[in-house]
Amino acid sequence: MTPGTRRRLQVAWQALQQGRVAVAAEHARATVEAEPDEFDAWRMLGVIEHALGRSAAGNEAFRRSLQLRPDDVPAALDLGTALLNGGDAQAALPWLRQAVAGLPSDARAAFRLATAAYAAGQYDEACEGFATATRLQPAWVEAWSNLAAAHGAVQAYPEAIAAARQAVSLQPDGAEVHVALALLLSNLFDAASLDAGLQAASRALALAPAHAAAHRAAALLHRKRGDGARAEAYARKAVQLDPMDKEAVQWLGEQQVFNGDPAAAVRTFEEAAARGLTTTVLQRQHAIALLSAGRAAAALDMLEPMLDACPGDQRVIAHMGVALACHRGADAGAGFLGLDRHVTRVALGVPPAFADAAAFHRALADDIRAHSRQRWEPAGLAARQAYLSGDLLADRTPAILGFESMLREAIDAFIAGLHRDPHDAFLHGVPDRYRLHVWATRASGAGYIDTHIHEDSWLSGAYYVELPPAVQDDHQGWIEFGRPYGSLPPHDTRVRVERPVVGDLLLFPSYLFHRTLPYSGDGERISISFDLAAV
Repeated sequence: MTPGTRRRLQVAWQALQQGRVAVAAEHARATVEAEPDEFDAWRMLGVIEHALGRSAAGNEAFRRSLQLRPDDVPAALDLGTALLNGGDAQAALPWLRQAVAGLPSDARAAFRLATAAYAAGQYDEACEGFATATRLQPAWVEAWSNLAAAHGAVQAYPEAIAAARQAVSLQPDGAEVHVALALLLSNLFDAASLDAGLQAASRALALAPAHAAAHRAAALLHRKRGDGARAEAYARKAVQLDPMDKEAVQWLGEQQVFNGDPAAAVRTFEEAAARGLTTTVLQRQHAIALLSAGRAAAALDMLEPMLDACPGDQRVIAHMGVALACHRGADAGAGFLGLDRHVTRVALGVPPAFADAAAFHRALADDIRAHSRQRWEPAGLAARQAYLSGDLLADRTPAILGFESMLREAIDAFIAGLHRDPHDAFLHGVPDRYRLHVWATRASGAGYIDTHIHEDSWLSGAYYVELPPAVQDDHQGWIEFGRPYGSLPPHDTRVRVERPVVGDLLLFPSYLFHRTLPYSGDGERISISFDLAAV
C-alpha cells in the first residue's frame, strides 16, 4: 500500500467515524479507482456503501476484496453478515462457514452462521452453531433462545426445552423467554409437562399482562389439558390484543368448533378476513367451520381452489371429501378420497435374525411393552385408555431394527410402484424423498384409537404385532376408514373396515379419517404405526 493510499483510507475512516459518510465514500471510491488491487480499499468501500444503504454496491465491494484475498476471514464474515442482513441466508452460508472455520472461538461468527442456517432450513447446522455460541458465551440469552427454537424445529423437544430453561434462568424477568418455554412444553403430551407449560405462560402474563403470544400459549395448553372454556377465553384475549396474529385467530376459531359453536368460528374467520388477515391456513379453517355448521356448499366453494394452492394439505383433502359427500353424495366423497383404491395390505416377512414369525413377534411385543418412551393416554392425541411408545426407533433392539428394515423395504417398493397423477388427491404428492416417524400402540378391550387423520404426512400405515382372539369376530378391534369426526354434519358416509392380521402392514393416505373399533375380551392389541412425509 502506497503512502498516498494509506492517507486516503485514513481520511475515509475518520470521516466515517465522524458520521460524514458521503465524504468517506468519496475518498474510498477515489482510492479503489487509483488502486483497484488494494484489498483494504475495497473492504472499506463495502462498509461505507452499506452505511449509505447501498447494499448491492457494498456486497460487490466485499466480493472484490475477497477476490484479492480469498482466504481473508474478516472479509468473509463481512460479506456473509451483509447477505444475511439483506435476507439472502442461502447465499450467506458459504461465507459464514468460511468465517467460522477461521474464527473457531468467535461466538458472533457462530451465531450468525446458525442464524443463516436456521433461515435456510438447515436446522441441524443451526443447532450446532447456536450450541457453539452458547458454549463460547454461556450468558448469551438470545443464543440460548435461538438454540431452543432450532431444536424445536427438528422436534428435539427435550433439548429444546433444556435450552429454553437456560434462557429463563438467565433472564427470569423476561416474558418472551417464558412464552418460548411454554410453547415448547405444549408439544409434549404428559400432564406434568403441560402443567409446567401453563406455569411458564402464567409467569409471562404476570410479567406482561398484555402479551398476546402468552395468551395464545395458554390457550393451546388449556386445549391439550381438556379445558375448552379456558382455551377459548385465552385465545379470544390473544386476538383482542393482536387482531393480526394469525395463529391466535386460527386457535380461537378451532376452539369454537371444538366447543360446539361452529357459527361463532365462522364469524371469527370472517372478521379476520375483513381486517385483511388472510392465509391459506385460515381459509382452510374457515371452510372447516362452515362445514361443521352444516354449510357444505359454502365449504366446498372454499376448499376446491385450495387443492391447487396447497395440494399436500391433508386437512384440506380430508374435509373436501366430507364436503363432497354432504353436497354430492357418499360415492362422490369416497371416490375423491380413493377409499376403495388407496388402502393397501402388504405381508411383511421375518428378519433374518429370527427363527420364525412367532419368535419375531414375541420379541417385538416384549420390546414395545418395555419401551423407554412409553406413555399412557398422552394428552392431545387420539389414543384412549392405551399406551403410546413415542419414537419407537429410539430403542434400537434387534426386533425393532429388523422391523424398521422390513418397513423401509416395503415402503420403497410401494412408492416405486406408484405413478404421479395430478388428478388424484393421493397420487398427486408421491414423494422422491421422505422422512419417517414410527410409534407403537398397546390397548386392551377398554382402549381404542379415536377418529383422526395424520396432518403432517403423506402416507401412513399400521402393522400388527399381537392381537386378542376377539378381532376375528364381528369387526371387533378392526380398523375403520372413512368416518369423519362426530362434530361434522351427518351424511351418507361410505366406510371401509379392514381386519388386522399379525404380520400384515396396512398402507393408506394420511388424509383418510380412521379409528379402531372397540372389542371385548382378554388380550392386548399391539400395533405399530408410521407417518411418512415428503422432504
